[in-house]
Amino acid sequence: MKTSLDLKMIAQAGGNIVVAATPYSALDLKMVAAALTPGATLTVKSADKFSALDCKLIASAAPGRVVFDFS
Repeated sequence: MKTSLDLKMIAQAGGNIVVAATPYSALDLKMVAAALTPGATLTVKSADKFSALDCKLIASAAPGRVVFDFS
C-alpha cells in the first residue's frame, strides 16, 4: 500500500490514481487531489466511507478530476 505522500508524489508526476478509500482520511485524499496535474484524475473506490461533506472537501481540491465510486 502506498502512503498518502507516495500518492501525492505520483500525482505531481502526472499519474492517474485509483485508490480504495479505506486506508486514507479525507484530508489525505484532498492533499492528493490538490497535487493532480491538468488532465489527471483521482478515483476513490468504496467511497461510502466518507460523508458528503468529506467528498465535497476532496472534490473541491480538483474540480472535475475526482471520481467517487459508491457501488
